[in-house]
Formats: sequence, structure tokens, C-alpha cells
Amino acid sequence: MTDRRLRRMQALSPFGVGAIVDMLGESFVAEDATRWKGRRMTLAAPRIAAHFGAEELRLPPAPRDGKLPYYRFPQWLFCGTCRTMAHWSVRQEQPGKIPRCQHCGRSPQLVPMRFVAVCGNGHLDDVPWVQWAHSGGGQGREQRQCGRAELQFEHLTTVGGGLESLRVRCRTCRAGRNLAELTSPRALGRINIRCRGRQPWQRDTEAVSCDQPPVVLQRGASSVYFPDTGSAIDLPPDSDWVTWGGTAARVEQNPYFALLHKDPEGPMREQLIGFIAEQENVNERQVIAILNDRLGATGADAGSETPEDLAEREWQALTNPRRGHHPDDRFITRRTPFPASTGHGRLNPVVDRMRTAISDIVLVDRLREVRVLRGFRRHTMDTRIPADLGTRSTSLPAVEVYGEGIFLVFDEANLRRWELQTHVVRRATTLHRRFAGSMHARWIESSPTPRLILLHSIAHLLMRQLAFDAGYPSSSLRERIYASTPDSGTPMAGVLIYTAAGDAEGTLGGLARSGEAGRLVTTIAATLAAARWCSLDPVCRESKAQGPSGLSMAACHACSLVPETSCTMGNVLLDRTLVIDDEYGFMRDPLAELIAVQAGAT
Repeated sequence: MTDRRLRRMQALSPFGVGAIVDMLGESFVAEDATRWKGRRMTLAAPRIAAHFGAEELRLPPAPRDGKLPYYRFPQWLFCGTCRTMAHWSVRQEQPGKIPRCQHCGRSPQLVPMRFVAVCGNGHLDDVPWVQWAHSGGGQGREQRQCGRAELQFEHLTTVGGGLESLRVRCRTCRAGRNLAELTSPRALGRINIRCRGRQPWQRDTEAVSCDQPPVVLQRGASSVYFPDTGSAIDLPPDSDWVTWGGTAARVEQNPYFALLHKDPEGPMREQLIGFIAEQENVNERQVIAILNDRLGATGADAGSETPEDLAEREWQALTNPRRGHHPDDRFITRRTPFPASTGHGRLNPVVDRMRTAISDIVLVDRLREVRVLRGFRRHTMDTRIPADLGTRSTSLPAVEVYGEGIFLVFDEANLRRWELQTHVVRRATTLHRRFAGSMHARWIESSPTPRLILLHSIAHLLMRQLAFDAGYPSSSLRERIYASTPDSGTPMAGVLIYTAAGDAEGTLGGLARSGEAGRLVTTIAATLAAARWCSLDPVCRESKAQGPSGLSMAACHACSLVPETSCTMGNVLLDRTLVIDDEYGFMRDPLAELIAVQAGAT
């Protein structure tokens, strides 16, 4: 019996809808949410669902509630012993068993071919190995009209390395061709292969017309799958206990409320309102108010929100902590005074300089983050394939995580003066020009400005240091960047570093504690000291282009990059010198004081 289990979180990322999953020598692709089986479970987050254009957010089924359908892909497999290729069909599948070779005595496990065909419109298919084997030059009539192709995947020991040493050969007519030209852009087009316009798990009747030429990639290539994910923090009033766990929650969970919400102006409106009010021991005006809230604020208003609107709502909630909280609220924040100028020993002068850069600290003792998979793209990312391919679908896959964090607000007046400096503008303009012409940046919603690049770089440097101070692994920390200039409406300059886990009880409190009075100064000082020197300096610090498409400057694995799960921008749009440069770095004054303190101590 083969154990093919995934955690619920993995069903969203990295093994979400459309992704290829390698597991114990087998390869599968995740089917869309329309085909999810088992009990239907949804998240109670109507405003967030409306923001992402869905009526509901659907949880992947847990093992006890159902199964996530994964389709074996590629369907072309081969035997590592006799090299025979086999096209595996759904009819041959047996629950819990792996495909085995029928030509070898010991029946070894069949291995998936490592090449797949994709197109820029997001479609995925097997490589047409039969046509490829019979497309070689110099073949006779018998080979071009082979009736029953029995393929063999050969490794030629006399050729050398590379794809030239691999060949697909037909045992029936002896036709064959090596893979030397397989990955060239027009390789399949030359043998008259067109995109079939569908995903592997879809039927031919579900295919759509596609004019994109298919190309062959290794199935583990990064451009085979680009998930389109989004996330939002559950904010008041939706996060308040009185909303999600009090009267409103009871009313929404009443079975009559679903009928009322589906047809709010129907002939049964008054009766349904009366039934709900009587069963939940509330008055009818409360039922109507809850209904209007779900139809209005959580529908049209939220659905028209842009990513900038969502960021502004989160900014307002984070910068205006409320004094009173119910213990079961899903968003609990408190402002902590920035450390006083005295009481820090040798770091007192450093604190004075920090005050000019950081204006406010807010501790987030509890937050609920909802992560949504909107769809995915492939290859050149021309088209987004929705995560739910049902014709009447109004749901998206999502998960909820609970955690804590530290929110730093940077001084707006100081920041405005800084981002007008010549060196700062020049470096940001260079990255903006590369950003505009880069395929790797298509999915990044924020345009690179001096403010965004600075705050993003600070967030990465802080996450690397907090991994030591707070006791969380670096892959558990995440960032949210709030960066907008006064020209865009509400000026924002803040960084939220948080950690979130799947448990409804949240996390252990170590991260929020790191933002309290005496600890934060030490953390920021250690961050600046670590950022000053990179083990790859001076190469890293003087670099003008690093990362995909040169979308970062002074930022490498030794000083600034974090795990992909932690970064919202794919580890690009980073520049360490904007933080610590002696001439134009935003934190140059605190760093200069820190250097002086360290020099005096020695």
C-alpha cells in the first residue's frame, strides 16, 4: 500500500490545483476544485470571499471528510529495467497500488517520463511520444504508417551526455528519434502537433480552442506552474467575536438563513425571517440587519475592492489598535511605546537615531489570515486558469491560519525626504525599468518605488534576524508590505512581520514578545550590524543586477534572501544599500551610531 497523503495546507500551496506532485517515484497533477470529493466545508469570511470575486471560500477536504483528486501525469511511463514505455490509463489504476512493468519478470515500478508539453494559455499535456518517434528523417513507408507503436526509451552509451543520448524508438517498425531537438520552441509545431486546449484530467469535450504553440519542458521546471494566490487578514468587525461567534454567527448558521440569502426578496421572505428570529431568540430587525450586511457590505462593496483598498483597510486597522478585546476575537492588537532613550546602556545613542526612522510599533497578539488560490498560469503566463473550472462555480480553494506579529510604522516625513535623493531615485528607476520588461514580475501587483524597495529590504533583513531572536524557523515567518506615497491617497509606510500556523489556537507568542520595549532595540541593532557586511561583499554590495531579470541589486542568499514561502514578491525588488549605505541609506544614522558604540567597546 502506497501512502499518498498531503497536509491540508499543501493542497493550496505548493501542491494546489494544476501543480505537478512528485511522490515516492510517482507523478500526479492536482485536479480543479470542481472535482473535490467528500463533505463540502467552507470558511466563514464573506467579505474576503467577495474581495476575491467568489461567493464562498472552500476548504480542501480533510482525510476523514473526503479525498483530493490527483490525476496520474504524465501518463507515459517507462520501465527502468527493460526500458519499455507504457501509456497508463485511468482504467488500469488500482487503489493504493503503483504501476508496474508487464514485460519484466520481477515487475519493477514504472517511472514517469520527465518531459511534459505546456502552452502560454495554461494548458498541460503529455508529450506525443508516438509522433515524435516516427518523425525522424529518412524513414520508409512502413515506418510512417506504423499501425501499432510499441515504444522503448533508450539510453545511448555511445553518444555521450545530454539529450542526444536519449532516444524514443518504436519496436514495431524500428523508427526512432533522439531528444536533442525536443525542447526547442517549435519542436512540436514542426511535426504538426497543436495544443489540445485542456488539462490532463479534463475530457476532450471540455477542451477549448487554443492558438498557442505547445512547448516541451521538464516536468519539474519552474515555468510549468505559477500559482496565483492571494491573502487577506480578517479585520474588525468581521473578526470580532460578536460577529463570528455571537448572534450574527448563530443567525447565519440557521438553515433557513441560506434560503433567505439565496432569494432575499422572494415570496417566503417574511416567513423565513420570522422562523429565524423565533428559533434563534432574536428580533426580526436583527435578522434583517444581518441579511443586509451580508448582501451589501460583504457583496458589492467588498467585491469592488482593489488590492490597494485591501491594503489600506489593513493599514487602518493596524495603525489604530482598539483598547478592549474579547479573548476570542480574531484580530487583537496593542500599541507598545517605542523604547525610551534611556535604559539601554551603550545602545542609548542608537535608540535616539532609531526614533527618527521608526515612528510607531504595534504588537499583533492574534490574527487570522485567509489564503486563497485564485488559479494558476504556465510557461509565458498569458492566461490564468481558474482554480475551479466548473461552469457555475462561485467558490475558490482557501485555508485559514492563525498567528501573531510585529508591525513597524516608519516616519512619513523622514521617508519623504529620503525617497527624493538622487541616488535613491536612480536605483529605484533602474529596477522599475527592468520590472516593466520582465516576465518574472507579471504576477507582482505592486510597482517598484523607492519606498517599496526599502521597506521590502528591511522586512527581509528583519525576518532573518527574528528567526534567531524569536525562535521560529525562517520559513515560518511571512511579510506584508504597506507602501504607498501621498499621491495615491493614504500614505503608508509599514512592515508587518508575522507567523501563522494551521492550528486555531495560533502560535506561541515569541514573535510578538520580540517587539516589546527592551527587546526590539537589540533586534534592530543586530539586524543593521548583520546587514552591514555580507560574506559575498564587495561583490554583493557593488552588484547592479541580481536575481531573475536583474530585479534586485545588493541582495543575495548570504544577506537578504528568505525562503520563498516567506516573501510576497518572489525574492526580488531588494536592495540592501538603500538601508545601510553611508551616503543615502535610510538607516545610516542609527548604523553610524552603532558602529561608533562598537568601536568604543573595543
